[in-house]
Amino acid sequence: MLWLVSFLIAAAQAAPAVQAAPVQVPEKFQMPFPATNADEAGPWQQTVRARLFEIVQAQNPRKDTPLDPKPGQFADADGFQKAPLTFTGNEGQTIDCWLTRPDGDGPFPAIVCLHGHGGDRDLVHDPTSIYKGLAAQFARRGFVTVAPTLAHSPYAPNQLWNLMRLVDVLHTLPYVDKTRIGVAGLSMGGEWSMWLAACDTRVGAAVVSGWMCSTEGVLRVPNCPCWMPPGLLELCDIAEVHILIAPRPLLIESAISDGCFPIDATQNGFDKIVRGYTTLGAAQNVRRHTFPGGHAWSGEQAYPFLENALNSQH
Repeated sequence: MLWLVSFLIAAAQAAPAVQAAPVQVPEKFQMPFPATNADEAGPWQQTVRARLFEIVQAQNPRKDTPLDPKPGQFADADGFQKAPLTFTGNEGQTIDCWLTRPDGDGPFPAIVCLHGHGGDRDLVHDPTSIYKGLAAQFARRGFVTVAPTLAHSPYAPNQLWNLMRLVDVLHTLPYVDKTRIGVAGLSMGGEWSMWLAACDTRVGAAVVSGWMCSTEGVLRVPNCPCWMPPGLLELCDIAEVHILIAPRPLLIESAISDGCFPIDATQNGFDKIVRGYTTLGAAQNVRRHTFPGGHAWSGEQAYPFLENALNSQH
C-alpha cells in the first residue's frame, strides 16, 4: 500500500486549495460533444483542443526552452537495452527518464510510459508495483520506450508541455519511427496519457488506465483536485476529452473495484467516448478492458492493442 501513502501525501502537498464545499457537476457544460456527423465533430475537436491549450497556458505558460536531450550509455536489461536520458523541461528543469530500445537499427515504434501520483521512472519498470513493469513489458515487445519522472504540480495538466517534449525527444532519436508513437499510463499517468494524445496528434495510439471516468464519477469520491485547473470543469464532461483522440486507436483500462473511479461512472464515460468515435466513423478504434481488482495496470489487452495499433501504421 506504499503507492496509496505516496498518493495521499502528494495530493495533500499539491492540492491548490481546500474546497469549502463539494464541487458539483455543472448544470450545463460550455462545449459538450454535440455532433451527429463527422462534419460537425471535426470542428468541435479543434475548438475544444484549442481551449485546452488556453487552460494550460493560463496556469503554466509555454516557453521556448532548448530541449537538450542527452541519452546515456545503454546496458543490457533482460531482453532490451536500457539507458538514462535527460532533457530540459518547459520550465528549465532537468527531467530524468529511462530510455529503452531493442537490439538492431530500427526504426522501431515507441511508447511514452507514464507514472501517476507518487511515482517515478523506476516504478513503471518495477513488476512488483501497481504499474506491473509496463515500460519493461513494452520494451521486451520491441518498442523504444521513454519513461520520465514528472513532478506533481498544483494542476496535473501543467505537465502538458513536458509531455509533448517527450514526443520531441523521441523525434530526435534516429532509431525511432516518428509515425508510430504511442502513450500509456496509469492513474495520473492515465490522465496525462489522455492529455498528451488529445492535444498532440503526433501520438498515434493511447492506453488510458485507471483514469477515464465521467465528471460525476470523478467528483463522487475523494480525488486529488489537481485534475481540475480553472476552466476545465465547465468545458465538457472530462470523459469527452478522450474524443479528441479519435479516430486514432484508444484503449481504456478500468478496474472493477477501483476506489478512485466507480465502475458505473467509467461505463457512463466510455459510452460518451464511443458516441464520439462512432460519429467520426471510428467505432472500431476504441475499446475498453474491465478486469477484477483495484487501482492498478492490467496490460492483458494493452500490450497487443498497441502492437496492433502502431504496427498497422507501418
